[in-house]
Amino acid sequence: MIGILCFTIATIYFLFFYSRLQIEVYNKTDFDIDSLNIEGKFYKIQKRKSLVIDCEKLSIQDNLPFGTPDGIIKNMQRDTISYFLCGTGVEEIKSGKYKFNIEAFIGKDYYKLYWSEHKLNIKKPTANTRI
Repeated sequence: MIGILCFTIATIYFLFFYSRLQIEVYNKTDFDIDSLNIEGKFYKIQKRKSLVIDCEKLSIQDNLPFGTPDGIIKNMQRDTISYFLCGTGVEEIKSGKYKFNIEAFIGKDYYKLYWSEHKLNIKKPTANTRI
């Protein structure tokens, strides 16, 4: 009887509460980012560090999160120009593990955050490399 109860509780937890979507966000900027908004939750991510976030769902377009990252860099003005985002090819993912970078374009009087693909830094052998 206890075994059935434990199995039932574990099944309910897995189906309704266990996060099946995990994203790792790498801050590739030279600034700490505060109030990074992902699915209505806010995160702080230090410069040149990463953060693992469990999500219920995430909208992506061309293998990157849809839209632009919404975060604050202290003592800098965020770009306030509104951009038209085309929703073509946007899909919602609910499971898997994904890795994304946040990078910044730094203008004279403002900054603009954007997503980029996370790639591993794998060095290719050269003629002088011993294997």
